[in-house]
Amino acid sequence: MKPSWYRLRTEEVHQRLETSISGLRMDDVRARQRQYGPNHLPQKRRMSIVRVIGRQFTSPLMMLLILATGASVVIGNEEDAIVIAIAALLNGVVGFVQEWKAERSAEALSSYEIPHARVRRGGAVSDILATELVPGDIVLLQAGSRIPADVRLIEAVDTQIDESLLTGESFPVSKHTNILTVSAVVGDRANMAFLGTLMVRGRAEGVVVAIGSETHLGAIAQLVSETQDESTPLQVQLKRFSWILGVIVVCVAMVLFVAGWLHGVPTIEILSIAIALAVASIPEGLLISLTVVLAVGMQHMLKRFVLVRRLVAAETLGSVSVVCTDKTGTLTEGKMAVVQIRTRDGLTTAFKETTEAVRSALLIGALNNDADVTEEAEVRLGHPTERALVDVALAAGIAVKEARETYRRIAEIPFTEERKYMVTQHRTDAGTFVFVKGAPERVFAMCRMTEADRLYWTRQADEMTKQGLRVLAVAEKPQEETPTDVLSNFACKGLIGISDPLRVSTRESIQTLNDAGVRIVLITGDHPETALAIAEDSGILHREGGVILGKELDSMSDAVLKERVATCNVFARVEPQHKLRIVQAWRARGEVVAMVGDGVNDAAAMKASDIGVSVGSGTDVARETSDMVLLNNDLSSITAAVYEGRVIFDNIRKIIVYLVADSFSEVILISGTILLGLPLPILAVQILWINLVTDGLPGLALTMEPAESDVMQRPPRKRDTPVVNTEMKVLIFLIGVLTDVGLLVMYILLQAKGIQTDHLRTIIFTALAVDSLLYVFAVRSLRRSIFRMNPFTNRWLVGAVLIGLVTQAAVVYVPGLQAIFRTIGLSAADWGLVGLLAMIKLIAIEVGKEGYLLIKKHAHAS
Repeated sequence: MKPSWYRLRTEEVHQRLETSISGLRMDDVRARQRQYGPNHLPQKRRMSIVRVIGRQFTSPLMMLLILATGASVVIGNEEDAIVIAIAALLNGVVGFVQEWKAERSAEALSSYEIPHARVRRGGAVSDILATELVPGDIVLLQAGSRIPADVRLIEAVDTQIDESLLTGESFPVSKHTNILTVSAVVGDRANMAFLGTLMVRGRAEGVVVAIGSETHLGAIAQLVSETQDESTPLQVQLKRFSWILGVIVVCVAMVLFVAGWLHGVPTIEILSIAIALAVASIPEGLLISLTVVLAVGMQHMLKRFVLVRRLVAAETLGSVSVVCTDKTGTLTEGKMAVVQIRTRDGLTTAFKETTEAVRSALLIGALNNDADVTEEAEVRLGHPTERALVDVALAAGIAVKEARETYRRIAEIPFTEERKYMVTQHRTDAGTFVFVKGAPERVFAMCRMTEADRLYWTRQADEMTKQGLRVLAVAEKPQEETPTDVLSNFACKGLIGISDPLRVSTRESIQTLNDAGVRIVLITGDHPETALAIAEDSGILHREGGVILGKELDSMSDAVLKERVATCNVFARVEPQHKLRIVQAWRARGEVVAMVGDGVNDAAAMKASDIGVSVGSGTDVARETSDMVLLNNDLSSITAAVYEGRVIFDNIRKIIVYLVADSFSEVILISGTILLGLPLPILAVQILWINLVTDGLPGLALTMEPAESDVMQRPPRKRDTPVVNTEMKVLIFLIGVLTDVGLLVMYILLQAKGIQTDHLRTIIFTALAVDSLLYVFAVRSLRRSIFRMNPFTNRWLVGAVLIGLVTQAAVVYVPGLQAIFRTIGLSAADWGLVGLLAMIKLIAIEVGKEGYLLIKKHAHAS
């Protein structure tokens, strides 16, 4: 069991690691390098290219395409086999690229490994490769450097470290060397420094207690590596649908083959019929259309600043029912800003036009400040809090650079964790002044106040703290003598509230998502007071569960957590493994979960979620792990992605209905004629033409179908909702039956008149093609009748239908195509019969759909 280094005295740390303040001897270093190995993060073994390629051709839809290719070769149609093979290859390439990119997520963590470190070994200080560090090494740290390993601090001078990489907390953490007597989460281990984090102030020394995979960052890398990428709900449902479809194809073909053989049909002929039936059963254009609809959705999302990294993820946000989000950089801007100032004049939240009292407080904040101001007065270097103070002073119209020249600093007492304040002395032509800024309770103790004044300022500070703000008090007094640590007689000038403010669009985005039935859950490494303040300010509904802390999750079983997540929307002081468990608990409840984050600490949870979303300004790890990236770092882009995702899924369902209904019609038509002992009404080559060309163009045009008006008013669909629901089955059956009854009747009547077989097949072939070109309008909405819609709102579809009619006419009349498809020219009377039958069937389909929708509406009402 690993020691809790933060709970040990520095002497105990030295003793356990057999080291000292002088550092290790070189003999000890070499022995430990052999024992512990190099200081680098664990690397996941990449899946081989061959294996990734092979995986692309084992999906059910891909196997159906391969089956269609084989069937085309068997019946001697090499041209169609080539077309289908190209479609399969194209989809395989797209899948390979997406999966190969996903393999890079764990590798991105290596960008946080530090190239060099300064150590003391045998009493001598030297710079070494960070990979050569071993437990027991004494490392020297300074402002601006990243921490090269997990370190127990033994000296800390005005030390502050930005740990947002690991915890998500916006404010840098002040560090000390004191022992901690109670168990603490990473964000509260104030005597530790962790690999990859950034020291922003001061200097420190520490003992290396963990390297490589044993560090906290290494544990996260391991967690990311071990966390399995989850299939999206669409992938799961399409796979199930494809297997069902494949089984049906094989079974129907086998049954008809056996039936024909029992009836004495020659083997070659019945085999050709079985192959034709198999080809008819497979909607060859389905996989191509699914790829296109997802690609079109990706482009629409990109226009709304959402970059989709995995093709199938384009739809997933449309089905999301829970969005788990980090605070820093997602709900908030990810940088410190002054959001309010309180003086004796009252509360101020707008700083461009301010009172003299507010300007006085802002001036003190900018002068009692080490943040740099360049000549352009726009770029600041320094501590985030001090940069925020300079920013707000500039926004208020204070010329900070000129003010610093007027108020020349002549002495200072720097901020330390023990003092919790900073003092500066400034000389001007009007006299010498001393300014102080720091923790309110420390500054108040230096001020000359009545009891009423002290009560007023204390209440104001308490109110600001409850709002989750970091509060600084500022005070001043005239004084010629150099200030010491004995300070008194200051006049309090105000309180400055600093926070990582909400993004402008956050509240509206959360409200829109709530209205769409999507629940928002805040998961942050920040303090509970800050988390609750952000939840209230942003409109996140936090229910009777209040806020749950990370340490509570440690003692909570998975079963208990599964129940508790349903009653709580705010989790605070959590670590990466907690975020992962929360996401898994929601998924165990059957919810479709998105995880939004920007840091290393979010990576494992993002990978385990149904869809991981990173902000564009996030870490490389977050972006590489994510399925999509918010390029403008704005939560409103998620709202747009949910909208587009729902449109994509609607259009996927319409495409499936359209293509499967046509395949169903072809199967029933062929089966019916075989059972009636009639010749085949349509040939395999003609079926392929309809499935790939005639149906292909309208199927692709359905990818451009605009959103239905209620798309954001519907509740999210459940994880186990099948891709083919009851409405779709009814419509597929309705289209298939009506089409086949009409065509069978026409086929029998025309055959009875003695019409030549090729002529008769051309009529049936054309009737089937025209039927599919017209009833595509019936599937533009599965919830409304065509009689309630404008048929011309999708101009792509109108164009596709017109092209389909022209190409069908070409197949009927162009001599070269007539030879390939065994057609003959049709008369005007033939076309009239085909058109009349198609219109009757379209009207019958719409009447049947309207009737079904009315029955369903009355059933829901009762």
